[in-house]
Amino acid sequence: MRTILLQGNTYRFFVILVALTFSMGCSDDDSSEAFATPGTAVELQAMTNGIDTDAFPNNLHLVTDVILTAGQSNALADGTRFEPDIYPEQDRIDARILVWTQYNGWKVANPLNQVWENDRFPARLWDPVNANNPPGFQIARAIVDADPSRVVAFIPTSTPSQSIRYWRFGETPYNTIKQRVERALNDLPSKSNVDLIWWMQGESDANADDFYRRELAALISGWRTEPWYSKDHYFIANETVGFAVNQIFHELRTDDDPYTNYSEATDLPTRHIGGDHFNSEAYRTIGNRVQQVYFDMRTATGND
Repeated sequence: MRTILLQGNTYRFFVILVALTFSMGCSDDDSSEAFATPGTAVELQAMTNGIDTDAFPNNLHLVTDVILTAGQSNALADGTRFEPDIYPEQDRIDARILVWTQYNGWKVANPLNQVWENDRFPARLWDPVNANNPPGFQIARAIVDADPSRVVAFIPTSTPSQSIRYWRFGETPYNTIKQRVERALNDLPSKSNVDLIWWMQGESDANADDFYRRELAALISGWRTEPWYSKDHYFIANETVGFAVNQIFHELRTDDDPYTNYSEATDLPTRHIGGDHFNSEAYRTIGNRVQQVYFDMRTATGND
């Protein structure tokens, strides 16, 4: 724990140092992610300083949106990096972004030193997700950027390398996720439902066949039987890197169900050329795109 705290202090020092360097006109960073103005740097410094992500959040009663993220290793953002020193706007700690942690309940989301899913489903001895750039965080970040009045709480679940059959309604993995959601919602004073389920799975079921189509429909129907996620809440499937199963996700936009949709991603970069895992840059874009689809769906259904 001492090492983690030192790392956090090092990060805060680095952010301040970068801000001061820019304000003095000494930056030669030509990246589009660099600070735009000295004022921006000051604002970001104010956002991140003084937020104790180990403390119990004092804004749980203000939560407006609850998001459940589910799927395979791409839903975990396996192998990516959370880099607030390089991307201070998109990878930042923000008190309006909350996460359900496996051992400590709700916290202000801090991918740098919080364990969210140390033993995922099924229980395996994976490394903690420290420094991953999780899609739940980036979706929440995009939502609060688009509407600063919102406070977004997300519940991460992921099961690398599993077929969609693994999530079948009523079986052990499903029930494990259900228990996690119910525990998380029980600790929210003013929310009792999941507003959005975001789904990224398909690498193990690459074909656009009737098997996957049936399983996906059953998955959505099963979740909709839960009192915390009924038919008038939202489901967004995210495209995989480029598998044919994306065709089935596209059908969610034209299935006469205004509460299901998909988010595009086939044009986004991967960790390796020709790989099937998105990189950190891709997840920042995915967050923005999912937010836009989600808000468009809410507007179309009269919930904006």
